[in-house]
Amino acid sequence: MARPTNRAITGKTLRLAALVLATALFSPAVLPGTLPLPGTARAAEGSTLAAPTGKVILEVSGSIAVTNTSEGSAAFDRAMLAAMPRSAIETTTPWTEGAQRFEGVLLADLVARLGATGTRITARALNDYSYAFDLADATSHGALIADLTNGKQMSVRERGPLWIVFPLDEMKEMTEVERHEMQSRMVWQLKQITFN
Repeated sequence: MARPTNRAITGKTLRLAALVLATALFSPAVLPGTLPLPGTARAAEGSTLAAPTGKVILEVSGSIAVTNTSEGSAAFDRAMLAAMPRSAIETTTPWTEGAQRFEGVLLADLVARLGATGTRITARALNDYSYAFDLADATSHGALIADLTNGKQMSVRERGPLWIVFPLDEMKEMTEVERHEMQSRMVWQLKQITFN
């Protein structure tokens, strides 16, 4: 009887494994640079998502299992995002003065809630600027979809209503090239996320 051979592990397999591990392990309590907010226990993963009743501020599409639109995407209003597990990051950015406190939903929690798969995320802003990056890397670095800065909703003029933020001050080991890459992922005036 022939012995079974080990299958080669491809880059795609490794990226998928890293995404699954990041989603499973990185709850708001353990992500670097993030703080879970009181009263925001991790929501149970559901197979349904209610339709938004207010103005839609985020549309999520692509490789997701949970949707609430006829187009197969997930639409969120402000109240829906506020009802998800909340986290906070206090960090400086090149675009703000001094340390700011950002509050919102961890990308890892959005991935878990929607059953998102894939290895890449594309974030698109209101002005159609978009940036694509590695999903596992973003979740492991504590990417936050912020809807509050210093306790206040962000207007479009203030880079809102949503802004992808990373805890830059916690990433001191990064080279300048890595820091620039991380900053490029911080899409403000976020309107759409696509998982692929």
